[in-house]
Amino acid sequence: MNKKIKYTDEPMQTGRIVKDFLPRPEDLVFRKQRVLTLRLDEPTLDELKEVANRKGLGMSTLVRMWVKERLAENVSSQTP
Repeated sequence: MNKKIKYTDEPMQTGRIVKDFLPRPEDLVFRKQRVLTLRLDEPTLDELKEVANRKGLGMSTLVRMWVKERLAENVSSQTP
């Protein structure tokens, strides 16, 4: 760093004002997750692993997605 910084009294250019894009702190809700142990037979596990691999997901992620989808269907079917 051989260059010397030259300071001036010129007005600085102001940058662009960017609209807030982050959520408010109160909107950041961390969900607590709990562990559920599930026993499945070997053929079911093999099929689950195959489906998860085809979709590029882990088995737990796929099962979690399916459970959430089914719960959402159940809630929407009970709404009058």
